[in-house]
Amino acid sequence: MNRGTPKEGYDLKQYLEKKYGPAATARFSSPDNPLDVAGFKCGIKFNKERRIVNTLDGHRMVEWCKHAHPESHDALMEKIFCAYFEQGKDLSDYAVLLRCAVEAGLNAEEAKGALESGEFRQDIDRQATSWSQQGVNGVPFFIFEPAGGGKPLAFSGAQPVDVMIDVLGRVTTA
Repeated sequence: MNRGTPKEGYDLKQYLEKKYGPAATARFSSPDNPLDVAGFKCGIKFNKERRIVNTLDGHRMVEWCKHAHPESHDALMEKIFCAYFEQGKDLSDYAVLLRCAVEAGLNAEEAKGALESGEFRQDIDRQATSWSQQGVNGVPFFIFEPAGGGKPLAFSGAQPVDVMIDVLGRVTTA
């Protein structure tokens, strides 16, 4: 959600370098990085020029949709993901979020009213605080519950297939 992000956001590559170091930025910039390879298999071309922005209002829009129009929730999520990850749009901009809502088949005035109301702001903030306290500091974030009980296994970020296979193996044999 990037709660402390200023309105203008951060350059993605500078943000990655500061958070993860130059090696991670070099991996991200490589044409054969795991994220781009996985995205390509699904028809997704990630925009590497996007900015890190505060996505609170995008999360609020999704929560509103889940409550008011649950049948459109998946369509809205897809439009928001495409706007940000592929088109590099600013998800802190109401116009971008409203365009996503309309493209998902939602009523623009109703969606605008939900955004302007501030509805779900506290709920999203509480959820973000809870996840943060559990160690979630990025997306994607995976939590696997062992089949026979025990301590859940968790990891953050897009991981190579061998890491995921290892974790799934440990979860299913626990």
